Order: sequence, then C-alpha cells, then structure tokens
Amino acid sequence: MRHGIGVVLPKTLTMQFGNWDISNEGIKYSGGGTAAFTVPQAELLRTTEEGDQPAMYHWVLQVTDHPGLDHDDIYDFNYAFVYAAAKWGVPFDYGTFDETLAEQYERFDFEDEEPNF
Repeated sequence: MRHGIGVVLPKTLTMQFGNWDISNEGIKYSGGGTAAFTVPQAELLRTTEEGDQPAMYHWVLQVTDHPGLDHDDIYDFNYAFVYAAAKWGVPFDYGTFDETLAEQYERFDFEDEEPNF
C-alpha cells in the first residue's frame, strides 16, 4: 500500500515517504513483496568510493541496485534520505548527494537500455 509523500504519522514513526518509514531508529522499507531494506540511523551518511569516482552515499546506491524496488520506491527513498538527514541533524553534504544522484541516474539509463528477451 503506497502512502502519500510526506505523510506525518503518530507514535513510533516520524514521517513516511511512499513505502519508506522514518523513525528514530532509521529508514525502513514497508512496501511488502520480496524487498526488505533498512538503513540504521547511525549509518545513514555512510559513503563509498567506486574506482576513481568521488565519494557517494552508500545507501542511495544500494537502494538503486536492489532488485525488489521499483523506480517509485527509489525516488521516494531519496526524499526520505534527505528528510532523515535533516531530522537527525547529521552533516549531510549536498555535493556528495549530487554525485550520488548522478550515478543513480546513470544506472537507471543502463537498465533502460538492456534488451528484453
């Protein structure tokens, strides 16, 4: 069941974007199906470096590559990620996020170019 973007929820959840629940513990996928994905609050800004590319946010790339998530889930995660960083007061870097989104969109383009057999 999809919920509207930015729906404020009571008690344990502080916010929900699509199928992503944001609580004080982290971000969790609640869309059902075969997808299971959780980002602990303490690891939100974990970065990864791939080859000669600049540092990028690890969890955004992991969500992008997850086979059980569709493009809507991925876009909703991006909103949840930025909201959570602001909510938790962590040192979010817009330059790193911009680099990460550029890589995310490249990965989308490659998916779209694969032949369907």
